[in-house]
Amino acid sequence: MARGRANVGDIREVNTEPKNTMAGTIRPTSQQKQRRQQDTAVQPAQDLALERGAIEHYADPLYYDFTYRRRRDDVEFYRRVARQYGGPILEIGGGSGRVAIPLVADGHQVTLLDASMPMLERARARALQSLDSEARKRLELVHGDMRDFALGRRKFPLVIAPFNVLLHLYEPDDFACCFRAVRRHLAPDGRFVFDVRVPEPRELARNPERIYKARPFRHPTLGYRVNYSESFHYDPIKQVQHITMRFTPAEGAPRSARPIQVLLSQRQIFPNELRALLALGGLRLAKRYGDFSGRPLAPGDSVEIVVAQRA
Repeated sequence: MARGRANVGDIREVNTEPKNTMAGTIRPTSQQKQRRQQDTAVQPAQDLALERGAIEHYADPLYYDFTYRRRRDDVEFYRRVARQYGGPILEIGGGSGRVAIPLVADGHQVTLLDASMPMLERARARALQSLDSEARKRLELVHGDMRDFALGRRKFPLVIAPFNVLLHLYEPDDFACCFRAVRRHLAPDGRFVFDVRVPEPRELARNPERIYKARPFRHPTLGYRVNYSESFHYDPIKQVQHITMRFTPAEGAPRSARPIQVLLSQRQIFPNELRALLALGGLRLAKRYGDFSGRPLAPGDSVEIVVAQRA
């Protein structure tokens, strides 16, 4: 394989030279070391909540895959996009490989970048299970931050960020850094395609004290039935929706079972705001759709699908 690349047996860090290490050995970059040092500093409670809200939902890949197992429309959309623009493809926030693995199965070379090691490990396990040895050579797993990554001199005709990945960019500087990194990796005529949830004012106005309950289910990781509920708190200054997910042991659970609480924090990006955020990173909006069939964005749509390119 080419110098600087890693097969699906490895999960490599950005900006590191590959070494003769056992598959799965993790090597932190200087950038990540610096971030870890910064993380040890005293942070305001609001910032710590955002940090929790960016990682906790992705710490349990089995539950994540179980929850979104029926989400297929976006996968088919990105397969069509890949056929249109070709590869190699860079996927930002690719997680457990829900989109990347079907793209690889279609014959594309895919680099999957994600900040969550549990999700990357899950992507590797899924690839080993569902792809043959030749196909696995087309999947590269990279551990890195979407706000600050460098993959050498490679240019991609297609960069994608499916399923609300960009909602974990909380500040304008985060968007600027991410979009500049994307621009550096885009081929001159390349496209950056992503989808984000459209904010719904009535949902953002929900009472944060209200608990929304769902039916009990068998948790795939815990192995027993749990009662599930959610509550929502919107910060209108930060434009961040905080979703608290609660898993409490249901009847028949082990005595040792304890309630679990998971925080998910998502930046709310209003459609007209997105143009300005793209411009911060030297990108411009080329097309946008209101669903995965390619229909133009219209009032009342719950998702905004964007095709961007270099400005």
